[in-house]
Amino acid sequence: MDGNRQKDLIRLCRELIRRPAVSGREGEVARFISNTMTALGYDRVSVDSYGNVAGVISFSGGGESVLLPSQMDHVDVGDAAEWSRYPYGAFMEDGRIYGRAASDQKGALAAMIMAGAFLKSDMPRGLRGELFVGASVHQETFENVASSAIADFVDPSFVIIGEASSLQLERGQRGRAEFRIDTFGKMAHSSHPEYGVNAADTMTALLNYIREHFIPPSDSFLGEGILVLTSLYTAPAAVGGAIPEKCTAVFERRLLTGETLEGAASEIEALIAGASARIPGLKAEVSFPVMEERCYTGAPIRGRHYAPAWVMASDSPYLAVLSGALADAGLPSVISERPGFGTNGCQFAAERGLPTVIYGPSGRELVHRVDEYIEIDELVGACSGYCAMAARLLSPPSERETGTAAPASRGE
Repeated sequence: MDGNRQKDLIRLCRELIRRPAVSGREGEVARFISNTMTALGYDRVSVDSYGNVAGVISFSGGGESVLLPSQMDHVDVGDAAEWSRYPYGAFMEDGRIYGRAASDQKGALAAMIMAGAFLKSDMPRGLRGELFVGASVHQETFENVASSAIADFVDPSFVIIGEASSLQLERGQRGRAEFRIDTFGKMAHSSHPEYGVNAADTMTALLNYIREHFIPPSDSFLGEGILVLTSLYTAPAAVGGAIPEKCTAVFERRLLTGETLEGAASEIEALIAGASARIPGLKAEVSFPVMEERCYTGAPIRGRHYAPAWVMASDSPYLAVLSGALADAGLPSVISERPGFGTNGCQFAAERGLPTVIYGPSGRELVHRVDEYIEIDELVGACSGYCAMAARLLSPPSERETGTAAPASRGE
C-alpha cells in the first residue's frame, strides 16, 4: 500500500475514534460513515431502521456477495481520569493510535471502508459480484439483532468479521447465554432478622452450592463452557434497617457447539433442585429476560443476550482460499489455534450457516481497556488483508481456488 493510501486510512481511523458512539448513540459516526462511503465512490449506501450503515461496491454481473461487517458502537470509557490521553483524542504516538474503540472496532471498520474504496479504484480484472461493508449498531448489547438486519439486506455468500484477531484467521468462538437467578425471602427489620427470611443469605448459600457443583463442559478447540457471576444486587434497594426480600444474581454461561439456551436453563434448574436439599426454604427462579433499548434512530431493539457457538473445520476450503489470498499478497496467513471471542459470528455462522471467519487488527488484550490503542502497522496490514481476501472471493471460482486472480490493488 503506497504512502498516500496509508495516510487516508490513518486519517479515517482517527476521525472515527474522534466521534463517540456508545451503544444507542451512534448517530454522528453513522452519518460520517455514510458520507465518507459516498465520497469514496461506493455505488450504494443504505441506512436501515436500526441505523446500521451498509456500503456496496458492485463489480461485473453474477458472482458472490462478500460481507465485511464491523461495529460502530463501543463500551463507555469508564473513569476518563484513569486514561493518560483524552479517550476520543485519537492521538498518534510511537506508531500507535490511541482512543476508545481503536481496537474494538473502529480500526477494523476504517480498514474495511478503505479496502472497498481501493478495490473500486483499482477494479482488478475479472472481479464479479458485490462487496458490502456493514457498520452495525448495538453490537455491544445485542450482537445478534443488528447483525441479522444486515444479513437480511446483504444475503452474503461469505463473511469476514473485523474483530481483533492479531491479523490471524480465527475459525470459531464460544457462544454465550446471560441469565438471572432470583431468590425470594421475607422482609423484616434488621434488628430482628429472625422474623423474616434474608434473600441475600439464601443467595449466598446457593452461589456456594453452584460453585461447588457446576462442572463446565469442555471442547478441545473452544475450551470450557464456563459459568461467571457478573452482577449481584438486592431488592428493595437503598432501604436501611431492613433485610432484603429478593436477591438477584446475573450470570454469563459460555456455550460450546450443540448447547442451547434451553439446555443451559435446564442445567441451572437442576443445580437449584439439588441445592434445595441443603438450603431450607430455598425459593429460586431462573429466567432469561428479554432486554429492550432504543437505537439512535428511535427504533426499539430487543432480544435476549444469547449467542450460539460455532466452529469451522480446520480443513475448510474457505479457510484455504483466504489463507492463500493472504500468502499470495505477501501478508501473514496464519490460521489461529485458538477461537475468537465475543463476535457477531454467531449470527452469520451459527444461525445462517454461512462461511465465516474472524480477521482484524489488534489483539483481544487491548479491547475494552483503559488507554486502548491500535498499532498502525496492523491497521495497514488489515486493510491490505481485506483487499486481498475480498478480491480472491470475488474472482471466478477457478481463479479463486488456484490463486491466479489479479492482485488486490496497486502498490501492495
